[in-house]
Amino acid sequence: MASSTRNVRIERMWVEVGTQFCIFWRVFFTRLERRHGLDPSKPEHLWLLHMLFLDDINTDCRNFQREWNKHPVSGAGHNMTPNVSARRLVSSGSLISTYIISQYYGTDGRRRRSQPGQTGAGHYDHDGSSISSDRFSSSARTAEGTDSETSDSEEDEDQEVDSQVAADQQRHVRHPPIPVPGSTSPFSEETEELFIQCLHQVRAQERVPMHLGVSPTEWPGGIYGDLETVSFGRGGRQEEFELPFSIWWRRAVEWAQGLELMTALLIEQGA
Repeated sequence: MASSTRNVRIERMWVEVGTQFCIFWRVFFTRLERRHGLDPSKPEHLWLLHMLFLDDINTDCRNFQREWNKHPVSGAGHNMTPNVSARRLVSSGSLISTYIISQYYGTDGRRRRSQPGQTGAGHYDHDGSSISSDRFSSSARTAEGTDSETSDSEEDEDQEVDSQVAADQQRHVRHPPIPVPGSTSPFSEETEELFIQCLHQVRAQERVPMHLGVSPTEWPGGIYGDLETVSFGRGGRQEEFELPFSIWWRRAVEWAQGLELMTALLIEQGA
């Protein structure tokens, strides 16, 4: 089914969001569910995910934002990066909405046709070529020196576009952030403080819980493995992804530590 909005630019950005970091968190949460005791139907498990990993996810979002703002985009800016044409607005303290940026600049790319069950971020190109750690490296090199090579006429046109962006941006300035879906703590305020203190102690001791699939004694053949399979769409198409051991096993251990401690405290308080 073709996109109803026909907005190739914003659709392309959602593809980038998905392939650069969203998909790997999705795969990781799938791994937690399959191997490490995550039950998404339990509110206390969702709260624990928020508590443990929301800061890391926000860090990935900011890193993506920095890379996205550096890469060259076509349109009225003559293949400049979003930061180049928006520089004067940023220095004046304005917040530039993603809608305004995509309206004037955006990202070119082939028009994509949504597959059954696809909803936006977290889906990727069928050939898998869009998943790359150096996604923006070549485009960033292309952008080098663009500012110095712009002719006087192009600079005048850029200034005109800046003025148009600034005018359209006014109603978007300093709008409130989108709230993160709520997650209710299963603990009282006092018990939650105790949980956090105990969790810090467990981490300092580098204790690896048993019976939650993270201990080397529980790995089939003594190998944890880097690969995880995820199903997509209504047809259940399966894709295999690599989660580097050095990054994602540590996070799995953090989940297991938190889950073991949370379960013990909930049992103690009769929850």
